Amino acid sequence: MNSTLQSLLTLTDFVQEVHNQEEVWRSHPHAEIMRAFVKVGVCRFSNNKAEKKSVLASFKHTVAEYNSEFEDDDQKDAHEFLSCVLDMLRSLTSDLQTAEGDIGIRYTCPISAHIAFQMLSTRTCKGCGIQSKREEDHVNLSLDLVPGGSVSHCLQDYLKENRLDYHCECGAEESTQQSSFFTLPNVLILQLKRFRFTRSFNVKKVTSPVVLSRELEVNLNSGCTEQTKTCYSLVSIISHLGSTAHSGHYICDGAYREPSGDLTDSWLTYNDKDVSETTGTKVCQQRKKSAYLLFYEKR
Repeated sequence: MNSTLQSLLTLTDFVQEVHNQEEVWRSHPHAEIMRAFVKVGVCRFSNNKAEKKSVLASFKHTVAEYNSEFEDDDQKDAHEFLSCVLDMLRSLTSDLQTAEGDIGIRYTCPISAHIAFQMLSTRTCKGCGIQSKREEDHVNLSLDLVPGGSVSHCLQDYLKENRLDYHCECGAEESTQQSSFFTLPNVLILQLKRFRFTRSFNVKKVTSPVVLSRELEVNLNSGCTEQTKTCYSLVSIISHLGSTAHSGHYICDGAYREPSGDLTDSWLTYNDKDVSETTGTKVCQQRKKSAYLLFYEKR
């Protein structure tokens, strides 16, 4: 929970968007997750340990009311927790858009505005060439690890064309399927698949090193032959330290911004209550085998 919250709080434009909507969600009875998230951000710089403990306990309780998976104190998956929090924030959209009419303020969902994006899945028949297209909504992508590769290689592998057994009306039995970005978010969250099932259905931790790309270029499929490249900068990493899937510890490394908001090579490592200074260069060297969730911000 700590690592997930620290990574989200690194996303300054996303956090600002939450604050921008305060007049809408401040007194809404269903918007407790918004209020809890803002309280976490406010007490982040406090030295009052009792206050921090109370605020975090309240946040955990709010999430557990939405998803009972997080009621106990057992180890949980950071990606599942992040997805749950994002889903909670996004699920308020309908209620808050209804409430906006009462106070005359337009509500903008912070998730939709900064994190959510659409992928285009295209199936092409190898016989007649007929294509079928489907848009899919995402808040992150889960990438297979490419041995000896970089994050960019993992993303390219996700986007490559794959063969598909599909019986077309023309009689052909083989098609291809390919995913591409239909829209691009301000914040692109990538999960590296560090945990996988073995043949005996046990969960195994994968420690294969991945070169952590500080800069990432993503192609937007505009629906025609042209593709537009968008550049992203790495701003936060959640890592799983430990050799197995059933034990270990999550930490967060996040970029430290200048007062102007500009990014430098200065980063901070958040390890529960301990915070230490580091650099983005050092983090990318240290977390090759443990990086699990990557947060990239559009430049």
